[in-house]
Amino acid sequence: MRKTVIILSVFALIVSSCGRTTRKQTGTENDTQNFQDTIIVKHMNILNKSDSIWLSKSYTYYWLAGKDTLDFRLSVREWKRENTLHLRLFHREPMLFTDVLGKIETCLSLIEEDFNLLELISLNFMEPIFYLDLATKLTSEYELEFGRKIINFSKFNNFLLESSLTSQLNHFLNPLNKKVKRYGLEKFFLIEKKHYAHYLPNVDFTDYPEFTFNAHTGVFVSLENK
Repeated sequence: MRKTVIILSVFALIVSSCGRTTRKQTGTENDTQNFQDTIIVKHMNILNKSDSIWLSKSYTYYWLAGKDTLDFRLSVREWKRENTLHLRLFHREPMLFTDVLGKIETCLSLIEEDFNLLELISLNFMEPIFYLDLATKLTSEYELEFGRKIINFSKFNNFLLESSLTSQLNHFLNPLNKKVKRYGLEKFFLIEKKHYAHYLPNVDFTDYPEFTFNAHTGVFVSLENK
């Protein structure tokens, strides 16, 4: 996969497209990498005064198809004190969790140009309800063990550590010599199918399970070396 040299006019077009996706993002450096018909744009963010106290650098990675910014982006931040990396993803519409991991994987070589991936210590995904395949599988495993009983978070964290999610993530993390250490789902709760639209409006939930769990701030995954 070769890197593309972009002339000034195309550079301006990409920056403009990125600006429409998130107007708060500003930067001084852009780079691209081609993956079939999609371009990933690397954007170095300018740190404001308060962020610069804690962060050494921050990049955002946008997926573009032609002139359109796709509904997916990654944020990678490096913290000064520990020199640790934290990766967070953003999208507005539901996706398959397997597709999310695939997109992150295709972006790793671009991320590695500016960060030491050996220092990656956390991943932050959207709320569980955003991922049909994840919600379906984990709900089935949860119901088999606990029914619809609400358990405390410590017990729930142990459930996740023994679930198919951890196996899936550890397989993805294996080339990075990382593994899942623990999970963080702030205000974890169970929701019934009739209430799904409150969290994801205008989505067809036909294939979703009759209940699942969710969290207000997404799925935080703490990592450690293997």
